[in-house]
Amino acid sequence: MSNLTAKTSQKTNAASHVEITITLEGNLDNSTVANFQSHLTAALAVKPAQLIFDLANLKYVTSSGMRLFFSAAKQQKQHTGQVSFVNLQPQIAEVFDIMGKLPEMRVFKNQAELDGYLLLGDEDGGPFAFNNDADLDVYLRARQGSYPPSSPSEK
Repeated sequence: MSNLTAKTSQKTNAASHVEITITLEGNLDNSTVANFQSHLTAALAVKPAQLIFDLANLKYVTSSGMRLFFSAAKQQKQHTGQVSFVNLQPQIAEVFDIMGKLPEMRVFKNQAELDGYLLLGDEDGGPFAFNNDADLDVYLRARQGSYPPSSPSEK
């Protein structure tokens, strides 16, 4: 039998929006999906503005696990919340590529990249939308290059 550990952390960002991060460790498969679903249901009940899945220690995911991610994205969209994924291991990124991503699901290399994206909101406070990760990378690099160094050591 597989093991899966899910840890939830919650914070309120500067715009007073709730952000929930669920960190998964182990295998998200048919034997662990029911336990994770109850954990996810509790997180979604809060209706967070951001639901972040940190998958740095997720070793394996089946189609039933992917269905839960897609379901979370659908539920978040219903109340204008977003779903983001960070720290995907190569084998998990491959599953995401095979299964396809929904437009409302955003995948980032790490937490810093997600934080940068969230800081770049539009006038109404919502984040910009990009067609794909490559467009986001180009935009972030351009924005980083447009900021002057904040200290002499960064020059």
